Amino acid sequence: KQWYQRRVRVSSDHLNWSFLLKCKPRDIALQMTQIDFEKFSKIKMCEILKYVKSPSESTSPNMCSFVNHFNAVSFWASSMILQRDTKDDRQKVYRRFLHVMEHLIKLNNFSSAFALFAAVSKTAVRRVVNLTSKQEKILDNSHSLMDSSDSHKNLRSALKSATPPLIPYLGLCVADLTFLIHGNPDKLEGGEINFTKRHLTYKFMDVVGRSQTR
Repeated sequence: KQWYQRRVRVSSDHLNWSFLLKCKPRDIALQMTQIDFEKFSKIKMCEILKYVKSPSESTSPNMCSFVNHFNAVSFWASSMILQRDTKDDRQKVYRRFLHVMEHLIKLNNFSSAFALFAAVSKTAVRRVVNLTSKQEKILDNSHSLMDSSDSHKNLRSALKSATPPLIPYLGLCVADLTFLIHGNPDKLEGGEINFTKRHLTYKFMDVVGRSQTR
């Protein structure tokens, strides 16, 4: 996947819904992935550890920037749909985001794919659109991937089988690391260092680090 080599510069004046409909879903997905990867690749492993212990822009600036970007993408997508004046326009924008989400998953950009899934799955958004059977299938497949049941079993499987470069859903990574760090003591009962915890932490961080490899 060579998506990180392609970049189309788009000015803020063009980021409107009519421009969104003129662009091909794959081109939008590529642009989003390029932006995401630039932010993701700047995150240092020490930032993630510090973020898990105490989220702060002073100690984890790139991590906080990535998290804020995730939230902004989700808000942007839902707003882009709900702000349309007619039902027909809302349908068009919603459907476009569905197809963009499809391409994001194919590009291994699970971060923005999850952000768009969160946007199109909102009750306020779903109730203003009607989908065809094909579009319902796209949404159902995405729901199956992003489903939180069994501790995000399907998403974990997709992340494990994906070949770098990839952009993981960091919400899941942070949750796992939080459980690992706060759920296990630094030292054992006899006062010895808990090397099992250190080893598991290293393995986890190594997976995230390898995801940043182009």
